[in-house]
Amino acid sequence: MGLCYDAGRFRSQRTTGWWQSRRMAGLEKPAHRADPFRFRDEVIRMRDMRESSNHLKRRGVAGLALSLLLAALGTAGVDSAPSGSAPPPGVLHYTILPSRSTVRFDAHATGHTVHGISHQVSGKVNFDPEDLSRKAEVSFKVEAASLDTDNKSRDKKMREAHLDTARYPVIAFQSTKAEAIAPTLRADETQEMKVTGTLALHGTEKRITFPVKAVRRGQELVVTGETSLLMTDYGIPIPGFLFMKVKDEVKVMFEVVATPTPAGK
Repeated sequence: MGLCYDAGRFRSQRTTGWWQSRRMAGLEKPAHRADPFRFRDEVIRMRDMRESSNHLKRRGVAGLALSLLLAALGTAGVDSAPSGSAPPPGVLHYTILPSRSTVRFDAHATGHTVHGISHQVSGKVNFDPEDLSRKAEVSFKVEAASLDTDNKSRDKKMREAHLDTARYPVIAFQSTKAEAIAPTLRADETQEMKVTGTLALHGTEKRITFPVKAVRRGQELVVTGETSLLMTDYGIPIPGFLFMKVKDEVKVMFEVVATPTPAGK
């Protein structure tokens, strides 16, 4: 019994040592041969891991593409969407219509008032309808010889002895500043402002300031205003005959109608 036991023990030790030496030498049986079901499960697990990895990659690429598309669409929407108010149209240019514009004056004399008028008025009006402080100017001129008081002999004397129209044929005004109550003059709006500029009359230039009202009616711009002048400030002899004498102060009024200046003019 002792020998048998020892012999079996010896064989067991030899067998164990043999397997250990094969395992160390890399000669142990492959796992799939030892346990085919375990090998199948391992193959399935590795295949699932690869498919899951590929799926995540595809989702990542698709998500990135979707994000870029949404960002592009969002940017395009911001650029193309209206801002809530139309962009400023910039400076508008109007031309005064002589046929519909007038300059008038009232000269008070002893016992009555002399009224004069001219229809030969021309000029331009420029302004920014969204910001009058940035750009608002008016310039116009009147043919001095066109002033009419409805009395031929008086008109002849006025043109020759007082206005000297042969030497000073034009009465002109050029604005240098406009101060508006409100900042805009959009379509169908009315604006009141003070206009400052230079008046050239009878060879003399003077800086004057006077109130005006500007109204936009459809395509038309109507500007009205008035001021008072002293004839002596411009070297104009004061008219008088015997006991009748005209006062130094003359009231000047104007109404000009302007329409948009054609392109290229």
